[in-house]
Amino acid sequence: MTGFMIDPQRLSATGSALQSVASRLSAELASFRAELAGFGAPWGSDDIGSLIGAAHDEVSSWAFECYQDALDEVASAGADVVDISAQYTEVDENVSRRFRGLPTGPGN
Repeated sequence: MTGFMIDPQRLSATGSALQSVASRLSAELASFRAELAGFGAPWGSDDIGSLIGAAHDEVSSWAFECYQDALDEVASAGADVVDISAQYTEVDENVSRRFRGLPTGPGN
């Protein structure tokens, strides 16, 4: 493959940005969850209200779990990108070091 360049610093910064975004969104999700819980049970406690409340609790719990799982995956992807950057840098440095160790001309 030809015609592409990898910038390890930029790659690492992008991975860190992904982790940061996931962290901030996770905090916002927790804040939203707390705000939602602060409303209590506006549907009441009669039979219908109890059914609505039970459904709401199950659905919102599942949704928040899905959102958090997705954010955890984004954070994990960010960490993977940072690791890839470090590995690329290490391989590049090893290759450069080996090339510098090669003879530079005839008779060397």
